[in-house]
Amino acid sequence: MTKDEDFPRVLREIIGKEEVREQSQLQHLLEARGYALPQATLSRRLKKLGIVKIAGVYQSLEVPRASVPHILSIQESAFGFFVLHTMPGSANALAYAIDQQYVEVAGGSAAILGTIAGDDTVLVLIKGPADVDHARALLEAMKVSGS
Repeated sequence: MTKDEDFPRVLREIIGKEEVREQSQLQHLLEARGYALPQATLSRRLKKLGIVKIAGVYQSLEVPRASVPHILSIQESAFGFFVLHTMPGSANALAYAIDQQYVEVAGGSAAILGTIAGDDTVLVLIKGPADVDHARALLEAMKVSGS
């Protein structure tokens, strides 16, 4: 796992252990772990990761694993895209969970760029051919764990 891929975990770990009230405080805590980010970049990443200020303290709005819909099947196209099938009405929640867990903000090195959801189908867009195996492993792990 690269440092960029590890960033969401590190950020959530910090806000889970510390009562962070200001972005400048969060910047200092991240710098201590080797992540030097300008304020504007940090703001974009917080938004993308669903981390918001609640009652004056930064908290994650991450979707609990128990509420992530079950993946019924995973199909891969010849172009390296993935199509996930779930129960009717569940694709949007599944796509949201994948985006929150695996998609890095602009400039990141995540294997998954994003998702497009229908009613019971999710299209997973991959960054490039070199990322297909990593993305497949992430999605298979999500399927095996019961999502």
